[in-house]
Formats: sequence, C-alpha cells, structure tokens
Amino acid sequence: MLCVVFVIGFTTCDKMDTTYKHFWEDGEKIYPAPADSLKLYAGKNRAGVSWKVLGDPNVNLVRIFWNNRSDSLNVPFQPQSVKDSTFIIIDDMTEGSYSFEIFTYDNKGNRSVPREGIGNVYGNTYERTLLARFMQSALFAKDTLKIIWGVQGDDTAIGSEIYYRNTLGTQSKVTVGNDEKSTIILDYDFESSPSITYRTVYVPPTSIDTFYTAIKTVAVRGAPAYFPKAGWIATASSFDSRAGASYRPPEHTIDGNKATLWVNQISPQTFFPHTLYIDMGEIKHDVGGISLVVQRRNESPRLIDILVSVDGENWDMMGLYSVENLADVVQDFDFILPQNIRYFSIVCKEPWGATNNVVIAEVEAYTYVRE
Repeated sequence: MLCVVFVIGFTTCDKMDTTYKHFWEDGEKIYPAPADSLKLYAGKNRAGVSWKVLGDPNVNLVRIFWNNRSDSLNVPFQPQSVKDSTFIIIDDMTEGSYSFEIFTYDNKGNRSVPREGIGNVYGNTYERTLLARFMQSALFAKDTLKIIWGVQGDDTAIGSEIYYRNTLGTQSKVTVGNDEKSTIILDYDFESSPSITYRTVYVPPTSIDTFYTAIKTVAVRGAPAYFPKAGWIATASSFDSRAGASYRPPEHTIDGNKATLWVNQISPQTFFPHTLYIDMGEIKHDVGGISLVVQRRNESPRLIDILVSVDGENWDMMGLYSVENLADVVQDFDFILPQNIRYFSIVCKEPWGATNNVVIAEVEAYTYVRE
C-alpha cells in the first residue's frame, strides 16, 4: 500500500510541475510598487496628474499612457518621502475626456501593475458655453456708479471682474463675489466713458486653470426719472369690486398712494396669470423700464412678464422679471434697450405665497437722465 501511495504522489507532483512550470521558467517576476493616491486634474488643453510611490526605493521611472496607449509620457522618478506626491502637467492636449494608465518601473526594467483614472481636458468649446452673470442695471447718480446683479446660476463660477475708466483717466478692475447683490464704485468717470465691461470667472471641479466668459459691454445709465402719471388709465384682467374698503380697482396703482391697492377679483375666484394694463395717454420716448411697489404679503407677485406697445394691439415682450417681496420699496425693472411706447402691461405669473390672488400698490415708468 505504501508503494502505491508513493507512486501516485510522485505522478501527481509531476503533473503539477508541468501545469505551473511556465510561471518560473524565467525566474521570479518582480512587480515594483505601483502609483498610489492617483489624482487627475482638468485644465485648458492640458491635464494634471499626481501620485505617490510608497516604500520602493528602486522605482526610477513613471510612464503615463492615454488614447489607448497610443500616447505616453515618461517621467524620471526619484524616491521621495512617503508623504510627498509627484505632480506633473501634460500639455498640448485636445479637449475631451481621457482614460489614463500609469505604470512604475524599477532600475531593472520591471513594470508595476497599472493604476487607472478618468480625467477631463477643457478648451474653447467648454469656455464658449459659459454665461456671464446677469447684470440687472448699471446706474450713475450723485457721482456714484451702482451695479445691481442678478442671481449667479452656476456654482462653478467664483465671481466677476468689472473693468472701467476711473476719474484719474486710467483703467481699473473690481472683483465681485457671487454673494454680492450690488456693487458701488466711487471713482467711475461717467463723462468720458459711459459704459463698462465685465466677465465672469469659472473654476470647474478639480481644475488647475481659470476660465472666463466673453467680455460683455454694458451701457451705464443716469438716474431714473419717473414720468408723471396725470392722464394715465389703468385696467386689469379682473379686480375686487366689492363696496367700501374692499373696492380695490386697478386705478389704485397709479394714484401715487402706496396704501391703496389693486387686487384681482376674488369672488368668483380667478386664477393666475393676472394682468394689469396701463395707457400712458401718449407715446413716451426713451422709456428705460417699469417700476413696481408691492406690500410684503403672500399675494405679492414673484414673477412677472412686462410687455410694451405703441398702439395697444401689437405687443413686444421685454422680459421675465423676479420681484422681491418687500413693502413700500420701489423696484425698477430695466428694459434691455429704451423704448418709445404708450402702453405697457404687467402679467403676474405666480405669487410669493399659496394664494390665487395678486396685490400691487403702485406702478411707474421711467427714463434715464444725468444728475
């Protein structure tokens, strides 16, 4: 029995040797320490790569591959502290997304297992998609330039840069954070340069570069001058026509009294949108925008469309505007370009609170003048 077991065991070992023989025919395979803590960074027509090599003093070369290994970069490597990372930049890359492979090599030519990662490269195509922050108005009055900003919708934007000619005759730059709702400039030279330029600055996630929108030019206007409302006529899609204090017609929006209100008809109930129509009696020239005064309440309009007309039949849309829910504050809504108009309408699209009604205290129209 012992002889039989010995023969079977010898035969089995011989078969195992045959199966695994090719693994040690050329000697033991050495794998250098691979790239560790791999990080990829986006840039403008370039990419950044960082890594560590832990505990292997024999590594003397790092090779980075991309484009299915058709492109590569050799990085001579000196062993460093395990706490230090190596960072390199790959230049002259086409915009797009890339899959990178990184190998380390020791001084005998042995290669590590790969480390892989996906990285982006940005370029002109990406930069052209970036939008400058909306500048609601730029007004110059009493030797002060005041800029009112809209909301910055993209959280990869880090701010905006304003360029202007100052009172010393030189160019100045002001950097504005995304959280600033208004910007005050005290040394602006309105007489020699009635316009400013600006751009918005973006830094995408993991980016090593800064990106900019195209430069925008904005005309600076003087202070708003409000047209007298004598002879104006106000009508509405509906109004509260109950007697006494509940009588709240659209004429209340042009009576110069912030305490009197227009309220849409509430019995029977009407629903959004609610529209206020104003006839200014004659064509007003260079109308720069429309103003509203509301009261702080659920029925204050939150979003409005403003339309203008010369004849009351053909209407042009000026834009969709956001209204703040503030009591007794004149809120100006600029047109992109001045208009020659007789009529304007305010279409209230939704309220601040859970209600089907709308309330407006006063409306105005204005042009811009120098002070």
